[in-house]
Amino acid sequence: MAMASDYDVFLHHVFPSQIDSERHPVPSSQLQVELTLNFTLLLRCLDSVPLLSFPFTAQETLTFDLLLLHQRNQVHQVLAPVFTTLGINSSYYDTMVDTIIRRGLEIAEWMFELGLNFKVLYLASVIHATVEVSAARLEFIMSRVLAGSEMESSDYGMVPAQESSVREMVATVWVEEGDEDCTICLEGFEAGSYAARMPCSHIFHAECIQEWLKHSHYCPLCRFEMPY
Repeated sequence: MAMASDYDVFLHHVFPSQIDSERHPVPSSQLQVELTLNFTLLLRCLDSVPLLSFPFTAQETLTFDLLLLHQRNQVHQVLAPVFTTLGINSSYYDTMVDTIIRRGLEIAEWMFELGLNFKVLYLASVIHATVEVSAARLEFIMSRVLAGSEMESSDYGMVPAQESSVREMVATVWVEEGDEDCTICLEGFEAGSYAARMPCSHIFHAECIQEWLKHSHYCPLCRFEMPY
């Protein structure tokens, strides 16, 4: 049985990852969804002094019939193995499933209204979470994923960025008032200070993104890939 994790922050976005248009209409019974789940977790180990943060990313792609989005229980059955692997508790799991269903149907309807014919609806689900875990719980999550389980890759995203590329590609920028929070430490930027900007334009505290890139060569938000 999976152990639930304590999520401080949980951000979830669902959007079309690509659009392939067919020349002729495809029967509704043949329409499919290809859903790619991208997890970016910052695991904070409560048993360590000082408090240690460990970035972790994973990805899983699932394919199922578009008509399945009208049957909530069956969508749960399709997605359950992935979330069980990561130890995501039921309250967040239910919310995520509802978001995937709602956005999937909205995007499909939008494409129909535009007169676009498609055979596969490509959806990307990006989950960004900060998790407080005990050492035992951290070991559980890592062992489940690194053992293979339902996830496709055992070390996905766990390769650090090349140090020289970090020096050359991560720029120092001036922070203006009203800029968003750093999504790694979840603390705000101080107006009139400097921050670090990734090549994909996402901004973080310099110490936060430098520590992150020591473990993963992907941007925590959009998965822009740094050299490694």
